[in-house]
This record gives sequence, structure tokens and C-alpha cells, in this order.
Amino acid sequence: MSTDFSPQMPEISPLAEGLVARSFTDTFEAESKPNPASVAFSRAIEQGFYEQWNSDEHVQRELAALAQDQQTATGVYADPGFIGLEQWGEAYEQFGFGPDYPVGTFVDYDKTLNAGGAEPLPVRLITGVTVNPGFRRRGILKHMITARLADAVQEGLPLAALTVSEGSIYGRFGFGAATREQKVEINTTASGRSGLRFRAPETGRVLPVDPSRLEEFQREVFAAHHRSTRGSVERQATYWKIGTAQWDPENITSTWRKARAIVHIKADGSAGGWAIFTFEGWGSKPLTMTVRDMITVDAESRRELLRHLGEMDLVDQLVFNRSFPVDDPLPQALQNPRACRVTGISDVLWVRILNPVTALEGRAWGADGEFSLTLTDPLGIAQGVFTVSVSGGVAQVSSTESATTPQHFTMDVETLGALYLGDISVLTMADAGRITADEDADWTGFSATFDLPTRPFCATHF
Repeated sequence: MSTDFSPQMPEISPLAEGLVARSFTDTFEAESKPNPASVAFSRAIEQGFYEQWNSDEHVQRELAALAQDQQTATGVYADPGFIGLEQWGEAYEQFGFGPDYPVGTFVDYDKTLNAGGAEPLPVRLITGVTVNPGFRRRGILKHMITARLADAVQEGLPLAALTVSEGSIYGRFGFGAATREQKVEINTTASGRSGLRFRAPETGRVLPVDPSRLEEFQREVFAAHHRSTRGSVERQATYWKIGTAQWDPENITSTWRKARAIVHIKADGSAGGWAIFTFEGWGSKPLTMTVRDMITVDAESRRELLRHLGEMDLVDQLVFNRSFPVDDPLPQALQNPRACRVTGISDVLWVRILNPVTALEGRAWGADGEFSLTLTDPLGIAQGVFTVSVSGGVAQVSSTESATTPQHFTMDVETLGALYLGDISVLTMADAGRITADEDADWTGFSATFDLPTRPFCATHF
């Protein structure tokens, strides 16, 4: 048995002839005016996600904020000389965006993820992934992912993560959907015009405040939330700009004049949490307040912020269009649980295990136990056989040559990513045919050790 494990470097998939990839950080720098390459890269992402093309001022503000997170941009570019040889090359040269515009984009940077262990773990976050549809089936996406995962492995990152627009793409690269969120509508008149009625008595004080003065408070509360919330991802700099209304999320060259804010101060005077919300206008039927962000240090403060919002005059409905926890206790907190209606549920964070030893030793566990695990990996990074011994809620993980315990299970790295934060039970994955074991395997014991009693929650989008 050996406790040493080194992830394998993935084979970097080649690009088709006539394409070249470049990774750089100087795209994201604070300058008096964005350079043409910066503007081209930003607008290629906007094109890929069907967003409006933003002004130079917008791009400059955005890039200056992204620089604070030390983000790396990877672009794939078409060689004009090679493209000119194609039958459509003359048309591309005449009507296309030009050689400065990448035909593939990929952005990544490092933050931390709370996996439920003693400390949050480093994680490579991936965003801004686009491929020009005119250049499909040329290996662009596979090259960018394998090249940047290889960089993460070389840098010693145990995890990578992303959020996705399409659910069928990233599983083949080893990413598994690990957290979910709900959309909800809350009828604030379900118990009469007096607003939502809660079962528990009011605690502390909720205060309407000036959002532009909240950054220090928000950072303090989010730090506490991040430490205590499994599934939480450390936030990027743009959150503080929007959360303090310095930026309108629809136009960051303007302040967010519609934004309103409240904070909860706990009975002992400490910071409990905040909410940012907007009124949808007097023409909205029912009269609706949309909650844009809500972060608290505990369930008590979340309940009090919701109580305050539910008692606001002339408001018939609260809406969360995202970031409402799957197992939020609000229905059980209300005298009328039907006041809270789920209108949608979607995945948020997709996790990719790079180093199983570090990742498994850094997560939470349900109970003591021991098992061995054969892990398969289409990119070869994390594959191997591992023995996991959990005692006192802490795991010791060893890389081995073969199974070393009677309880031996096999799964792929995508499945492990989906299981990692505790959103899905191993029993569900077994029923789905995604985990196998010998006939005498103790599935009940495996579930007791691996599964967790509550759902993870990620309030950070990127």
C-alpha cells in the first residue's frame, strides 16, 4: 500500500490544422483603454452567449475587475493564411470578425470550494467557454479543456469546477453535476394582508440600508457563510461591485439605481446577513419583489430576512429566480407552507476531481467506515484504486495497486464529481447503474459513510 498519488497529466488534444491556441493573463488588466485583443476576446464571449456587444467603457470596467481574480484567458485563433486556402476563405476574410477575434474562448482562475472538511479546498474555476459554430468539429473545445486541466494538474489543484449552459457536454470530460438550486415564488398574502406568518418568534433586527456602504459587511458575512456552507465557492470581484450597487448588472457603466438592501443584525449585535432586491414595478401583477442575492451566516438570519421581505407593504409576491437552496426550511417555517411554490430546479456547480486523495480527504463524511474504490477516468487524470478509511469524520485515503478491503466499489470520475458534495446518494447512483460492486457488498454501510444528511448549496455563479 502506498499513500503517494500523483495525478496523471492528460493528453492534450490537438487542434485542427490552421488553428493555434494562446493563453495569457494580460487581457485582464486595468488600462486607460482596453487593447484591441481584450475587446475582441470579450466580444467573442458575448457573441457565443448571444449577449449584446458592450461599450469600450463596459469592457474596461469588467476587465479591471477580472484582473483582481488573476484570470487566465485562452483563445483559439484561425490562421488567416490557412483560412485563405479554404473555399470559404475569401468570404471569411471579407465578412468575418478578423484575426484578432478568437474562434474559441476559455477563462479560468483559482478560488476555494467548501467540501465540508476542515478547510475549503483550492479549485480551478472555468467560465467563458465558447466555440464559434463556423469552426465546430475541429477539436477546439477538447483542446482547451485538456490543455487547461493539464495546467491545473501541474499546479497541484485537487478540483476543477464550472457552471454549464448545456448539460450534455462536460460529463465526457469528467465533470459531474454536484449542486442544485431552486426558483421559487412566495405568496406574501397567503395568510392575509399582514404578510407571511412564521411559526418561530422574531429575533434580532432587520434594517433597510444603503447598498453602496455594504461592501465590508458583505465580505464579512460571506466569509462566515463560505466557511460554514458545504458547496460554497469563493466569490469573484464582480460580486462586490454589483452587490453594492456600484454596477447595474444590465449595464455596469451605470450604478444600480433599482437595487434595495436590507441587513439582519443578530440579538448580540453581530452581522447576520443581507439581501439585495428590486421591485418589478407597479404594473407587475401580482406586485412582485425579486430577491437578487441573499447571504447569511445561519438559518436564523435567513429566516428573519425572509420575514421582513414577506411583510413589506403593497408587495404580493417574492420571487427568487435562482440561488434558493433545494432543502431550504422556509415551507416548514411558515404557518401556511403552500405560500412557497417551487417553479424550477436546475444544477449549478459541476465538479471535476483531479486528485482523489486530496479531494476525498478534504470532504465531509456521514459516518465512520472503510471501503476501496476503483476510479475510471476518460482523461486518465484521476484513475486508480484507492482505500478510504473514515474515523471521527476524517478520511485517510491511500492509492493502492488493488482492492484492499472487502467492500470494493467501482465508478467513473464523473459520478464521483456528482457525489462529491453530497447532493446525490450513492444508492441513487447504484440504481442508475453508475456504481458497481460485488454481490455481497454492504450498500447500506457504504451509504452511511459516503452520504451526507443535508444538501450542498452554491450561491456563487461564474
